Amino acid sequence: MEKKSVFLSIMFLLAACLIFAAGGRDQGRTQSAAGPANVKYAFWGSPESIGVEADIIAAFEAKHPTIKIEPVVTGYADYHTKLLTMIAGGSAPDLMRISTQFLPDLVASKGLVDIGKMAKEHNYDLSIYLKEGLEDCSWEGVLYGLPWGTAPVYALLNLTMFEEAGVPPPSYNWTIDEFVRIVKALTSGSGADKKYGFAMEIQGDLYGLYPFLWANGARLLDESRKTFTLDRPEAYQVIQMLADLYQGGYIPPETLMIGSHSASMPSWFINNKLAICLGAATTVLSAQNGGAKFGVWPLPSGKTTHTTVVKSNTISMSVNSRYTEEAWLFSTFLRGDEGETLYTQAKRVPPSIVGDKYWDYYLDPNLYPKNIKEVTNMIFTTNGNLAPIRRGYLELEQLLTPVIQNVMLGNVTAEKAMKDITPRAQAILDKTN
Repeated sequence: MEKKSVFLSIMFLLAACLIFAAGGRDQGRTQSAAGPANVKYAFWGSPESIGVEADIIAAFEAKHPTIKIEPVVTGYADYHTKLLTMIAGGSAPDLMRISTQFLPDLVASKGLVDIGKMAKEHNYDLSIYLKEGLEDCSWEGVLYGLPWGTAPVYALLNLTMFEEAGVPPPSYNWTIDEFVRIVKALTSGSGADKKYGFAMEIQGDLYGLYPFLWANGARLLDESRKTFTLDRPEAYQVIQMLADLYQGGYIPPETLMIGSHSASMPSWFINNKLAICLGAATTVLSAQNGGAKFGVWPLPSGKTTHTTVVKSNTISMSVNSRYTEEAWLFSTFLRGDEGETLYTQAKRVPPSIVGDKYWDYYLDPNLYPKNIKEVTNMIFTTNGNLAPIRRGYLELEQLLTPVIQNVMLGNVTAEKAMKDITPRAQAILDKTN
């Protein structure tokens, strides 16, 4: 009897060990057999965008009732810093939207799945996406996310202010000289009645600076992306041009104090206090919702016609996801026909997927800008440039932003500032090459 009890006890312990071991092995794969999969999806957003995401999540869950999508929503300002921390700690969400300038540094953390490999395994057709989106969502030949929101950073022109000032809108191949002339012509008044010719967000990132550099034949980095080049005359001269506009009162002084995705610029634009601003899809949506009469333009040209920033975002997957298959299923819904249809019907973003039907959803003959399809296609064909992202880009951007702000304030010339900062900028590039 005693031997039988010992034997049963040993068998029980062995069974328990096997169950525990199996449970440990299952931690890295889908858990849907044990109950509904809870897929965490992180993204930044405004009230308008959160509503669209909620609609997409609801549509997906109705189609896949055994999968629950948990949105993890935060403001843009510290969103990517939080992601880096979560990836480093092994607690990243299953899926995450990533702005592509952050992608190389996030890839370096070894926390992202090779989405190109997953697409091949699932026989998923990547040719539905704009080629610029696929390129921007890749690093060193590997695709790390499905493209989301691939679109230009437009020049938004307030047509009401142009009409009131008697200034005709420029042609699409306008130059920097024409830009400066128009900005000065559309600036008037003082105090509460002041109207400004131009504004761009200087605190958030460097994307607003690139078009002017490119138009003057300048670059942030050389073609190898290994050498810092803002210390060259063609670069610091155009930075000084923007600083002169700021110091001359043609750009709102608050530009240096507002953060990225601020509501201030759309508000000025909607209230006819701002003639020209730079803006992506969110700015276009805000101007539409505010009833502004406006158009979108490529950025001014000059020594090159490729002067308009085209950028994308990715929907990337964590290597630590417990629900790989479910996360893949949701990402292809989000970035496939169903999700793109809902996004474009809500005017959230211009189409990122090839196909006229999405433009049919996005366009409304009663809404400005009436020329967005024409201009977007032109930019993708002849005017667009991707930003020079690489490892160390964020550290470089954080170094440069306050320096450029100091130039704008007139505390130092652009030439001196760029020459002084070059050794520190180059050191960042050298350590991340």
